[in-house]
Amino acid sequence: MPPLPIPSPSPQCLAHLRRLIISSSSTAPSPLLQVQIRGKKHSAKGPRTVTVRLLEDIKGYGRKGSFIPIAPGRMRNIYYPQRKAEYVTASQMRTLDQKDLLIERDFNFGVEQPASPPSTLDPEVKPVDVRMKLLTPKRTRELIEELVPQEMVFYRTPILATPEPEAPPPAIEPLGKSINAIGGQVPMPQLQRAPEPKNLITKIFGSVSTADMVDTIKAGLAEDEEGARVVLGPGDIVVDEEADEERGVEADRLKALGEWKVEIRLKGMEPIRRTVSVRAQDMAL
Repeated sequence: MPPLPIPSPSPQCLAHLRRLIISSSSTAPSPLLQVQIRGKKHSAKGPRTVTVRLLEDIKGYGRKGSFIPIAPGRMRNIYYPQRKAEYVTASQMRTLDQKDLLIERDFNFGVEQPASPPSTLDPEVKPVDVRMKLLTPKRTRELIEELVPQEMVFYRTPILATPEPEAPPPAIEPLGKSINAIGGQVPMPQLQRAPEPKNLITKIFGSVSTADMVDTIKAGLAEDEEGARVVLGPGDIVVDEEADEERGVEADRLKALGEWKVEIRLKGMEPIRRTVSVRAQDMAL
C-alpha cells in the first residue's frame, strides 16, 4: 500500500494564494484577478426630423405636394401608414438643394384666424377734430392787447452796495492866526458846492429773463380759452434798451432794479410795447 501524500499546509496570506492561482493556470488569469472596465455609453440617436412630401392637405402642416420637416415617429406611425405623406429619397433631396426650395412647415395652413372684436364705438358719433387751429396775426394782437397788462412787475432781492468812505472835513485854523496872516482882517468862509447826486443803479441777485416774461404773458393769456392758443416763446420778447453791463441790461435779461421797455414781436404783426418793472423784494411784503 503506497504511502498517503502529506497534505501541504494552506497558505496563510493573500500574496501566497495569488501566486498559487496564477501558477496553476497557464492559459488565462483567474476570474478573481480580472478587472472589469466600463466605458462611456454612446447611444446612437437618429435625426430629429425627416423631410417628407405631403400627399394631401394637412391642417397646420401644409398643402399637398409641399416638402416639410416632420418628426420621424409621426411619419412612421401616422402619416406613412395612412398614405398622407411619403419619404423623400436622397436623389430628390439633392434636387431640392439645387433648386433652393424652401422646406418648412406652414403652421397657419387651414387654421381659422380669430375674428376681430366688434367695435364698441357708436357709428352715429363722429370723430372730433382735435387739431388746433392757429390764430390770425390780427386776432393774436387783439388778445395780447386785451389780456396782457401794460406793466409786468417782478420782485428780486437787491445787492446792497458798500457806501464809499466820506472825505474828512478840511482843517480849521485858529481865528487869531488867520487874522494875523491877512493883516487883521477876518476871512469870509468859502461856500462849497454840494456834490451832484449820482444816478445809482442797484443790481439784483439773479435776473429777469425773457423766459420769465413769457411765463407772465402766458399766464394772462390762459385766462381766455382763445388766448391760450397764442404761440409765444422767449425769442419773441426783445429788451428795447441798449445793452449795458454797468446798467444791468443784456439782450435777453435784466439784472438791475428799475423800469425797462420790452417789445413783443410776433410774425405778421407790429411790435407790442410793454413795461417791465423790477422791484426790490422787501417792497413786495
